[in-house]
Amino acid sequence: MTPVDPCRVADRQVCLATRDLSRAVLRRLAVTAAGIEPRIKTIVATQTDGPAEHALWRLHGDDGRLLLQFDLLKGAGAAWSALTADVSFLARLANLRTHPPGYFYVHPLPDPRDIAIPLPSNPRGLAPRTIGPLQ
Repeated sequence: MTPVDPCRVADRQVCLATRDLSRAVLRRLAVTAAGIEPRIKTIVATQTDGPAEHALWRLHGDDGRLLLQFDLLKGAGAAWSALTADVSFLARLANLRTHPPGYFYVHPLPDPRDIAIPLPSNPRGLAPRTIGPLQ
């Protein structure tokens, strides 16, 4: 059974373009993260000042083990700025209220401010859900 695409027929082109952009940002996140620390497989971020900003909170390896936890009061630092910017951009693209978790490669966590982004090379993480013809 093919899952139903959550986008209205009139919005399908916009959803497809946004999903393609999300996929490109996800790839760039994976490359940036691997350049800093190759063991990073899942990024957990939390919402900070305003709905458009997210801060890196925790980085996990492919076995789910915590690799690094950031102090949210101090921030991640300049070395992580590109990764933080892409995480915030991907979080803004994902509309978790109207689309299922993973549709834009972002997964909500129990606290509504937190999101998880499993990188494509993560074999055990939250796999992005494929929706119908947008695979």
